[in-house]
Amino acid sequence: MSGNGWAGKAPCAGDFRFTPEETTAEAPTEPLVALLDICQGCPFRAQCIDLVLPRTSLFDGVCGGRVWRNGQVLATCDDAQPTELRERGRRPMTHGTEAGARAHNRRGESACSLCREAGRLAQQARRARKRASGT
Repeated sequence: MSGNGWAGKAPCAGDFRFTPEETTAEAPTEPLVALLDICQGCPFRAQCIDLVLPRTSLFDGVCGGRVWRNGQVLATCDDAQPTELRERGRRPMTHGTEAGARAHNRRGESACSLCREAGRLAQQARRARKRASGT
């Protein structure tokens, strides 16, 4: 399946537990490991890895049938394959920035809430500068 249309069909779609807010080294991993049952048998694990780029982006959470912390695999679901781990070399996205919002747009995907807000604030600042300059 091309694009990111598969993401809405994934078993984890809309489940925010896969990217926890607390990602310190001391944060417990047990709740994340329990989520690997949802990844079991998921046909989209390789696409998930390709979208998130967990190694490159130093991801924390569950992606592609694995629990990641700082871009390193801590645990893996039973049927995960090493071939799923290939990151196809897209540049990592800096979420929460205007550049991140543009990167989402270039990839043809909806911006995450952090990037959408950063894009909105940048546009608001540009408009304010334009009004202040009188043009």
